[in-house]
Amino acid sequence: HLYQTYFQQHKVIIIVDMASTEVVSATTSTSAEAATLATLAAKEITDPYLKPQSDTVQDGEFVILLFPDKRQIFAECLSRWRGKNPPLKINKRNYSTANLVGLTYGTVLELNTKTGLHPLPDGEDIIPADLVIDDVLIVSNGNGDGDGDDDNDGDNGNGNGEAKLNLDEKCNNDNRNLVDDNKSQAINHDDLHKMKSDPSLTGAEIVSTIIQNSSTFQSKTSFSKAKYIKKKQMKYQPRCRLVRCTPATICRAMFLRDERRIMRLRDDSLGQILSYANLCAGAKTMVFDGCMGMITGSCAQRMGGYGSIHSIYTGNAPSILESLARFNLSFVEYSSIRWLHAGQIFHDDDDVHVHSKEESATADVLVGEDLDLELAERKKVIWPCPLQEHTQNYLINMESEQKRIDFLAKRCGRFARKLTRPTQDEVLNMLVGPEQDKKCDSIIVACQYEPKTTLLQMLPYLETSCPFVVFYEYMEPLVELFHELQQQKLAINLRLSDTWMREYQVLPNRTHPNMTMSQSGGFILTGIKLCPIHGKNELDEDVMKEIRAEFGGRRGKKRKDSSGKKRAVRKRGG
Repeated sequence: HLYQTYFQQHKVIIIVDMASTEVVSATTSTSAEAATLATLAAKEITDPYLKPQSDTVQDGEFVILLFPDKRQIFAECLSRWRGKNPPLKINKRNYSTANLVGLTYGTVLELNTKTGLHPLPDGEDIIPADLVIDDVLIVSNGNGDGDGDDDNDGDNGNGNGEAKLNLDEKCNNDNRNLVDDNKSQAINHDDLHKMKSDPSLTGAEIVSTIIQNSSTFQSKTSFSKAKYIKKKQMKYQPRCRLVRCTPATICRAMFLRDERRIMRLRDDSLGQILSYANLCAGAKTMVFDGCMGMITGSCAQRMGGYGSIHSIYTGNAPSILESLARFNLSFVEYSSIRWLHAGQIFHDDDDVHVHSKEESATADVLVGEDLDLELAERKKVIWPCPLQEHTQNYLINMESEQKRIDFLAKRCGRFARKLTRPTQDEVLNMLVGPEQDKKCDSIIVACQYEPKTTLLQMLPYLETSCPFVVFYEYMEPLVELFHELQQQKLAINLRLSDTWMREYQVLPNRTHPNMTMSQSGGFILTGIKLCPIHGKNELDEDVMKEIRAEFGGRRGKKRKDSSGKKRAVRKRGG
């Protein structure tokens, strides 16, 4: 699927790959060389479904920087960016992400004022394990949980000293004589600021200087020393780890940043939603996502581009496109998402008309409210798209040939997306139109709107005997929906569950639950839709009463027969 745009005045050939809407090659050539160029470009294009996932960071991908203080920052790795400032900002300082491209996921980075994000060799941790002070190698696991002090506030030490001090060993020191008077540190704030501003000093050297000038460090317990070193290293020797953006890591980072914006959706709740919805490759699901794209992006990544996701949005345009970019979806994964406006689903039957194939074929002559303007505009577009006169003049007046190539490549990509993007009516026809093959295999609702009204209007688009999942922050609206589904006999296997998770600190002799943790990860209502025609019990109440009278009621009880005499109830298995 190669399309060519030939600008005759400058003889610029742009070849665009429709599978990724990116430029395969661009050159200035004669018309005789166009066929050879297209043949060479076609050999480089592979099946987008078979493209393997890279273990290294690619240009334009999003990554998560995990810090030891549990901060998680999203970073877009760009080799080039617009504007003066780099795209990443940490602790009021801008950092370039160009050196992150090509690094392996899991690499530990150290923040340096001179070199920026400096990658460390393999084996390093986000908390340095040892430190060299006066030719003495201090070995610490960095996980101490003892008492700290109030002192003012690294390349890793190499351990070249002859002596070695292990903080994990038992010592006779205690903290009974420590006084909180802010006088134990000999270095003042101005000296620390000068040391931080000096590019020749590393973080490990600053931490070593602070520890040497602390008058109370040697009298601390081993746990207090480890905690003191860890606190200083986190402040003056900051490190982070490159983490791949997956649904679990993105959900965890968003939950720590602002849990209210994603309806307090935790990663364990997200996993249960995807499992209950029975999402797999080739599925056809409908999603009403109010969690900043967490549900939609997770579904697209799990299905791998096979199948379709009908995502419902409100407003003029989907508001979760920026959040979806963090999932690093491939072209086929992103193309599986079909955007559907909420007005197409939640409406009166007389408000919306579904076009048939015959009406869509004659969309260019239809007039009135039933006209699909986007489809009619798309039918007018021909390929290759001719350039208008003012566009040709704009290209002629450009400064360089490379700018002309970039402009034409961007224009080709825009028209390619426009020709392949389905309209709102076409997406609706996939669900309820005359040419739809089947309804949805599952429905996922996770939004701030009332669950009962939302799900009842989406159930007609769900196939019989298929699951639906409703996620909400609070239990009361889901209880109301639970009773409504039971009364109308719309679903079976209804289950309302509360997801709860406890996080533990696991350290030697210091294993206990965390002091601060989330109270709830939301509530999930699941069920299976019944057929509105055949999914009813054919036995009426009179027949059921006769069956109960014949086989008895509760086990071990006697029931009166028609004559009024009590008789023994036959036990099962007897």
